[in-house]
Amino acid sequence: MINKIKALPKKAAFGIGMTLIFVSGFLLPNDNWTEMIIKGVIFGIAFIFIAAAADKNHSRKDQQK
Repeated sequence: MINKIKALPKKAAFGIGMTLIFVSGFLLPNDNWTEMIIKGVIFGIAFIFIAAAADKNHSRKDQQK
C-alpha cells in the first residue's frame, strides 16, 4: 500500500493528507474516546501521505545537485 501512496504525484499526496486533517477536524469533535481513536488513525494516515510527498520533494532536490 505504501508503494501506491508513493506513486501519487507530490501535490496530490500532500493535498490528500491536508484534506484528511481538515475534514476530520470539522466532522469529528473530541467528545468521547472512540472518536479520538478514529481521529488518531485518520491523522496517522494523513501523516503517511504528507511524509510521502515530502520524501518525493527531497529526493527530487537531491537529484538536481
